[in-house]
Amino acid sequence: MDLNKAEQLVSSKAEDLGRIVGSSDGQKVKSIMEQDADKLKQAVQSGDMGALRQTFDTLMQTQEGARLIGEIQRMMKK
Repeated sequence: MDLNKAEQLVSSKAEDLGRIVGSSDGQKVKSIMEQDADKLKQAVQSGDMGALRQTFDTLMQTQEGARLIGEIQRMMKK
């Protein structure tokens, strides 16, 4: 997916994404990610895909993370 298509998709799903992020699962995932905020920021800045993948793999092992990703995947198929 190119950048323009990704921007259009995010724009069209902004309300749904806001609802998901504001959900109890979204808030739990946010809390988990905030614990590693500095590590995530450095990984994004340096392009360290291994560190990003590890963070998301760990997140997906939580019930909240798995439900959140599942909900986002369902939303994207609509």
